[in-house]
Amino acid sequence: SCEDPKKVNVCVGAYRDSSGKPWVLPSVKEAERRMLDDASVNKEYASIAGDVRYVELALKFAYGQDANMDVVAGVQSLSGTGACRIGGHYFAKFVGEGTPIYIPNPTWGNHLAIFKEAGLDVRRYRYYNPKTNGLDYDGMLEDLEDAPDGSIILLHACAHNPT
Repeated sequence: SCEDPKKVNVCVGAYRDSSGKPWVLPSVKEAERRMLDDASVNKEYASIAGDVRYVELALKFAYGQDANMDVVAGVQSLSGTGACRIGGHYFAKFVGEGTPIYIPNPTWGNHLAIFKEAGLDVRRYRYYNPKTNGLDYDGMLEDLEDAPDGSIILLHACAHNPT
């Protein structure tokens, strides 16, 4: 195992020190300090959809500055688990229970249960190739091309551990 005193464990989706305690990035501490010190920063509860300006900026970042925002929707959630819970409920209600949702293999263990509990038909698609320690591009494309029309595809934009 790595003996470097500066090592940080990021395999669990959060930075942790050698004692397993959360390690807060200095940049996050500085942002927190600035927010606490600035009386003009809105510290009120966000709306049910989250901080509207933050969501707008996040969508532009994810889809590009020139994306047609008339066909893109977003909400802010608490954590990836929260996002999966909101999304699972939304899709089951508006696309229909029993709709196939394809989840990458590997994924977080709780994702399978969240989408199953929402009433979706949970299926897996190949994502990680342990032989190359990289993306199983051909396997992923094959699995997604074979998905029935109307299927939901879960893509991990970030924090896709252990990859």
